[in-house]
Amino acid sequence: MLSMHHDSHNHPPYDGPDDPLISKPERPAGRPISFDSWEQFEWHLISLSGRSLTTALSLSFLILGLLIFSRMGVLSQKEQYGFNALTILLSALASLGLGSVLGYLGSILRWRLLARKKYKMQDVCDTYL
Repeated sequence: MLSMHHDSHNHPPYDGPDDPLISKPERPAGRPISFDSWEQFEWHLISLSGRSLTTALSLSFLILGLLIFSRMGVLSQKEQYGFNALTILLSALASLGLGSVLGYLGSILRWRLLARKKYKMQDVCDTYL
């Protein structure tokens, strides 16, 4: 009796190292993560200052826009639409930036507090139960 072989059991022929179906080891994107606390502090400071600068700029543009539109007097329909769009956009950017800064500060503080002492696996499991 002949045995029936399915095509799923037959492997395609090996085409060499340039075969696109063979996964190649991934190279790390950028430099490796440093565990030096001073380098991490510098990185956090740079990131935090960038987020704070973005928030401060959006708040400054919001205040500047409000001042400009307040001096224009009575606005036409198109100017009102522009005012509403601009204030909504800038206030959304400011609130997202502020939330990002506060979340990042909380993340930095959380890891600082957790790194003060060593924990056992039992401590981690007890916190979730």
